[in-house]
Amino acid sequence: MARKRDSAWIWITLAVIGGLIIVSGMALRISGTPGYDLYDIPSRSMFPSVHLGDYILALANVYRNEVPARGQIVVFKYPPDGKTDYIKRVIGLPGDRIQLRAGRLYINDQLVPREPAPDADGGDNDSHLTIYRETLPDGASYLIAETSDDEPLDNTDIFTVPDGDIFLLGDNRDHSSDSRIKDTVGYVPLALLRDKPVLVYWSKDLKRIGTEIR
Repeated sequence: MARKRDSAWIWITLAVIGGLIIVSGMALRISGTPGYDLYDIPSRSMFPSVHLGDYILALANVYRNEVPARGQIVVFKYPPDGKTDYIKRVIGLPGDRIQLRAGRLYINDQLVPREPAPDADGGDNDSHLTIYRETLPDGASYLIAETSDDEPLDNTDIFTVPDGDIFLLGDNRDHSSDSRIKDTVGYVPLALLRDKPVLVYWSKDLKRIGTEIR
């Protein structure tokens, strides 16, 4: 889940981010964008990419009715109510077949590679989580967290993504309500996609301020 912040903070945040961009040298196009939204993160479902307690800036309405790149983190409206903001990672595009077997991700019957990432900055990582680097077929690479490969959502049926929908997963695989759960998130219509998260503008972990979200 992601909770939208009061728009009054946007101008203050942009001023702070401008300074962070100058300091960090990170490229962020300011002009010509469709606007910004601010969110705070009240769960660990996207750990270690996004942490509980992070406050993030997102480009607004980038993906409305458009197919995002596989591997992109997106903010979308929760399908059952069309109102609540959620944040997950795009894994399956229209026509794809997605399955989890013993904790491993398969896309179109091909095993997605993952490697242990013991030196990754896990921030508030609990000792019971193992961090891996997963790499999608088109090259997108990111960190995921696993409690084990034998949790309730680690073995699924094959999901064939319908036209007009996408399949989303949380990076904290054993602690995420996502497209694996048909009665909650399930397949997400393109019409419910909204924002592209860009960076952490504030966090209880101060060293995460200015961190780019990938």
